[in-house]
Amino acid sequence: MYKIAVDIGGTNIKVAVIDENLEMIDYKKINTPNNIDVLIIDETYKVIQSFIEQYNLKKPHIGISSAGVVNSELGQIIYTGPTIKNFDGTNFFDAFKDLSTDITVYNDVDAALLGELTFHNYEEDNIFCLTLGTGIGGAFYSKSSGIYQGSRHRANEIGYLLYRVEDEKTFEQRASTSSLKALMLERKFESETDVPKLFDLAEEGNSQALDILNEWSNHVAEGIAQIQIIYDPGLILIGGGISSQGDKLLKYIEPKIHNYLPSDYGIARLQTTKTENHAALFGAIKK
Repeated sequence: MYKIAVDIGGTNIKVAVIDENLEMIDYKKINTPNNIDVLIIDETYKVIQSFIEQYNLKKPHIGISSAGVVNSELGQIIYTGPTIKNFDGTNFFDAFKDLSTDITVYNDVDAALLGELTFHNYEEDNIFCLTLGTGIGGAFYSKSSGIYQGSRHRANEIGYLLYRVEDEKTFEQRASTSSLKALMLERKFESETDVPKLFDLAEEGNSQALDILNEWSNHVAEGIAQIQIIYDPGLILIGGGISSQGDKLLKYIEPKIHNYLPSDYGIARLQTTKTENHAALFGAIKK
């Protein structure tokens, strides 16, 4: 039986048809509309409806992964801040009720973690997922209770941590991949915002690349130390596009975490996610 998975981000909306063997049968990506003149809910509806008609589906399970604070029980976006305009209050259960009554809605990082766990079995009971991208997101999973969303569904909004009055920046504004790119431009890096090239040159011992990565990774490490203290997870996964750097990324971050913890405090096992593509789409259809 086919399911339809949706991943709504600030830049793109991805929609896929997935079969019972977790094979992607069809896929479409569109630009995220401004949600002022053209609404996200309307454009997403059109793509879902076209797949339902194309594959002659009857009230299929529709799984939605979305940026923002999500109330999964109500199927509603609670808060998005400046990420997506006019999105607060969007209710997918209501908007898609004529397409299906079998709908799941997750925050995008929750969905990405669920997708990762669908394909990879980790021995640790408690897992935190940190995504580094345009912003920073977090998700916490326990084998005993599943995804933790908090009393007001606002748990793990870790991008807002570590606000500093002196620079008026949060953890997200210092440690996201966007912040890394801004630092590269500020330092007039020779390849501008080419992050893979930055890592390649650092591997070759380029002093400018090393300085940039060390400064940025120090900010990442500070945030991970807070995660360690608050959640005490067995495993911390790092996701987002930059996670493709694997051990080349971790070697800059992991040693610095200890600088923000008491002596001999200890940290969780740290690794990058294994599911490189579309983890949130597969997590969105998880029940």
